[in-house]
Amino acid sequence: MNAKEAIQIIDDLVFGKQGRWLEEPEKIVLRSAWLDLDYKDVAENSLYDINLLQRRVAPKLWVLLTGILGNGEKVTKKRLRGIVEKQIVLPDKEPAKWNEAAGDLPILTGNLPEISNFYGRTPELAMLKELIAQERCVAIIGTAGIGKSALVAKLVQALRMGSYEFNGFIWKSISYSPLLTDLVADLLRILAYSEKQELDLPESIQARISKLFDYLRSRRYLVILDSAESLLQGDRNTSSNAYGKHYAEYGTFFNRVIEEQHQSCFLLTSREPFIDFNRLQKKGQPVRTLKLEGLGKEALEIFRFHGLTDEDKWGDLIQTYRGNPLSLNILADKIQKICGGSVEKFLNFQTVLMTDIFQDSLDELFEDKGRLTILEKQIMFHLAEQLTKESGNSIELTGLLKQFKERQQNEVTTSEVLEAIEALYTRSLIEQEINDSKEVLLSLEPQVIKYVCSYALKLVQNTVYDFKSA
Repeated sequence: MNAKEAIQIIDDLVFGKQGRWLEEPEKIVLRSAWLDLDYKDVAENSLYDINLLQRRVAPKLWVLLTGILGNGEKVTKKRLRGIVEKQIVLPDKEPAKWNEAAGDLPILTGNLPEISNFYGRTPELAMLKELIAQERCVAIIGTAGIGKSALVAKLVQALRMGSYEFNGFIWKSISYSPLLTDLVADLLRILAYSEKQELDLPESIQARISKLFDYLRSRRYLVILDSAESLLQGDRNTSSNAYGKHYAEYGTFFNRVIEEQHQSCFLLTSREPFIDFNRLQKKGQPVRTLKLEGLGKEALEIFRFHGLTDEDKWGDLIQTYRGNPLSLNILADKIQKICGGSVEKFLNFQTVLMTDIFQDSLDELFEDKGRLTILEKQIMFHLAEQLTKESGNSIELTGLLKQFKERQQNEVTTSEVLEAIEALYTRSLIEQEINDSKEVLLSLEPQVIKYVCSYALKLVQNTVYDFKSA
């Protein structure tokens, strides 16, 4: 069995179990395993970065294949070929069934996140239903763990049970940063299969996109692209192209999705805003961005579910973690294990716990080149330092502008600082409110303060940190 045959067999099995095809980076990882090549060797002959293949794609793929192929044995790069050759029997040609566990309308690919413990979000769900009925593209943005994917899964569940006129839903995680040609090819494969057609895959990307639009016009699909921030690869310090060199075609693609006539809707979840969407929205084009905030009193149900005590203290935790459902669930589990469920005992520690997903998302922003500009990082360091030094909850915008410009020796303009603050606000890194005197107040949530202070200290200890070039 050669590598191509093995990958095709594994691809069919994954589709049968998961309702999705293997992505191109996953196929590259499989090829390297089958041929016993280093990731470095296969990365050199592809457009995908070795760090993406080795650290993000491969670990998740081995977990996935362990569940499908392992039969009690862990699938790894070294073990893959032996396991496949020992256990795989050529599958029959009967196509896999769609995931239709609920409702009448099929989810053509992908598995919805678990939403059994879903709380609140009634206004957001109502708004989303209206937006997808009116717009061709909708982006839901918000910080890690805020519930973007869960909200969309709840929306799909409601739509499948209701009377909204969609012919099908495509749920696709794109956290692996697919190139546009690969994403469009995968969508075409899914749609051709759903309509029982032979797959006709053109060579050129433009021909593929045109064929995709034929499907989007002929029937009404809701195409959900989860974790779409992975497409924003541009260095914001040096370029206005948010997508970067290898992903620049996405800008033109989404422009077509928004401006061309069709009856489908693309729904994106992202931790970062799509600036080109905002520009098109201001021009009156059918695209909208919805920023998802934390839960309010609905978050109390999370603590009830975990059986915590001292209910009069729950509001303090919700405020500290800004109603982030994932953070609160993780926190509640820790309080149950560490403090026997007593919130009062936990509060006596006077500490802020940093959840892994929250830290990982901030690591990506601060450590990946260009995700935050140099100026934005400087503002974050300054704001965290001032809030810690003054032990206050917020700083007046006018005061921050004065202090920051003095510290920068007037090397930046007021407009540049204001634009950077706005960019940080849209990324949910800075909080804003207006007091009774109509003064804008800026603040950071406690987890962000803890992270930024720790990050700045690490830079100092590594003798790398320079305030003007951080």
